[in-house]
Amino acid sequence: MDNTNLPITTTTQNLNPIAVLKKLDALVKIKEFDKVGHLIIPICNKHAVLSGVDKEIDPFTKEEIAKYTAVHLKNLTFEEIEIAFQNERFGLYPAKTIHYNFFSIDYFVEIINKYKVWKQNQMTIHNIATNQNLLPEKSNTATEQDKKQIRIEFIKHVFLSLKEQKHEYVNDAFTLYDDFVEHKLININDQQKKDLYAIMLKEVINEANQKISKTYNRSSKKELESFVKKLREKNRNNVVANKCKAYLVCKSMAEYENVNAILKKINIEI
Repeated sequence: MDNTNLPITTTTQNLNPIAVLKKLDALVKIKEFDKVGHLIIPICNKHAVLSGVDKEIDPFTKEEIAKYTAVHLKNLTFEEIEIAFQNERFGLYPAKTIHYNFFSIDYFVEIINKYKVWKQNQMTIHNIATNQNLLPEKSNTATEQDKKQIRIEFIKHVFLSLKEQKHEYVNDAFTLYDDFVEHKLININDQQKKDLYAIMLKEVINEANQKISKTYNRSSKKELESFVKKLREKNRNNVVANKCKAYLVCKSMAEYENVNAILKKINIEI
């Protein structure tokens, strides 16, 4: 298939920031995708590693980033998100944002805001104008084939993380849960769900408390403390539930020798 309109998270192209700005009208906007977590989190993970954040981004931060991206960055493209963090690493903004070894939502938003200022300046300097009305409507709309290809790449990413990097489970895999249940790759009764939720609840609380002890940013610390309080008070929390789903998906995936067998089971043809 033609990969022209696929975001950079599913292609291997090198990004030239100005070249991307010049072709923004031909790129697929974030609002065209049903689930943005598949695409935004790998970008964040990549930047975290390259910027010296030595721990995986915690699941509740990932959820906040995905929500923020879907609501507030819907008119940007994933290529722009990649550029925003690439610029940060290359020192193209007036000052670098200190991460304190913690990839927080505040850190994410600050870099995106710096990118928006940089983008506006570069659009002016290079006399770049958007001409969306002159382009065919389908040129900046994600096709069903685009979405299918992104889904395949995400499943491959999860599978390789389990098999090659020896992860017990991948947090983002929860988005595959409904498909796995529908195609009977996951079978679990109510009691087993309750038991798993209790285990994951303890794990999430422990992770949050560790973050609190290592966080020096007062705002981030307050948010984490509030999060832990809500975890203890509520009967169900989406972060914990998603962690359970991710575990079950990955446990199912681990039973297969190759990813093509999984794709066949959930009726996705390559």
